[in-house]
Amino acid sequence: MLSAQFSVISLIALIINIYLESHSHNPAAFIVLHIAFILILFTLLLHRINLHCPAKVLLFLTLNGIIFLIGCSESITTGAFIFLIPLGLGTFSVFNYSQRKLAVLLVASSGILFGLALTGKISVLPFRTYTSSEIESIQLLNFGISFIVSVIVVYLLIRISHHNARSLKKTNDQLTKLNEDLDRFVYSTSHDLRAPLLSVKGLLELMQTASPDEQKKYIQLMSKRMDSLDAFITDIANYSRNNRLEITKENVNVAELADDIWESLRYNPEAHGIEFKNEIPNNLVVINDSRRMKVVLANIIGNAIRYHDRHKDKKYIRLYHQVTDSSFSLHIEDNGLGIAPELHEKIFDMFFRGNEKSQGTGLGLFIVKETLDKLSGQINLQSAPSQGTTFSIMFPM
Repeated sequence: MLSAQFSVISLIALIINIYLESHSHNPAAFIVLHIAFILILFTLLLHRINLHCPAKVLLFLTLNGIIFLIGCSESITTGAFIFLIPLGLGTFSVFNYSQRKLAVLLVASSGILFGLALTGKISVLPFRTYTSSEIESIQLLNFGISFIVSVIVVYLLIRISHHNARSLKKTNDQLTKLNEDLDRFVYSTSHDLRAPLLSVKGLLELMQTASPDEQKKYIQLMSKRMDSLDAFITDIANYSRNNRLEITKENVNVAELADDIWESLRYNPEAHGIEFKNEIPNNLVVINDSRRMKVVLANIIGNAIRYHDRHKDKKYIRLYHQVTDSSFSLHIEDNGLGIAPELHEKIFDMFFRGNEKSQGTGLGLFIVKETLDKLSGQINLQSAPSQGTTFSIMFPM
């Protein structure tokens, strides 16, 4: 924070003045400088406990006071009031736009104190006189310190401006990506929601003139289209929840979670003949978001079922894990159809389907990737056509 940095700069300037006053015979000024030093140290403490506004007010009131007291105790020719320049820069730099009235008030108080000092009628500290050579040295010293402090304040402002510009560009890039994703989402969602409804509508019209046997066939087809629509709506809900809900930290029994997912999927006709090998220890518990972990595993296991190889006798889905000092990983392996190498980078894109006959919504693996990003996790893919696929999910410990 800039105000804390300004406090540090002020402390350095005070240390220099305390050192110089230690060689003079003016104990009152020496004591005042020490009090100012303690007050500015206190502002750093206020920053640490997040009382930023009181810290900034105390800092600039202290600096106004010390410049006024020192300036009034010596000839104006020493140039002590030149410190009002970096003080004014600092005041407007550390108070944000919503606090501008407070900043103007503090700067105005500096001007009022300066006006009072010019009258020469106020002198709290004992007045100090200097020789002409001493005045020249003090002028040079005061100008040098105020110039250095002013340059540092301007540099900090430029650095903050650069940081804000980079943050703004990053935010704009994120908004551009979100808008592009939203455009694709709206277009594809409208198409994928309408397609099953139009299909059911067409089947209903055919049923009006169909025989009882044909009607049973049409009902089965409508049921499949409704299942497809339900899966699509579920994916949309999962995507929305992942973006909207806060991450929860809870104990997750991974083996039980995987078994529950398989229990909900095993009666799917496509899962017939697939052996589920859950090699996760029953006592393995990790701290994570169970809702999001369930979404990730359910999508990957569901894909393994959907794209199994019907020509293989021993079809399986195997789940195992690895633990290191820094990470925990889950591996979901199957011996299904596999994924061509040229598609490995595309399968996590929104609405990507490997071919036009794909029965998936095109959202599953996109949601997996988005959910893992939310959990600071990663996913890797190893797959080859006709050999099978292994998804490796890694979470930080």
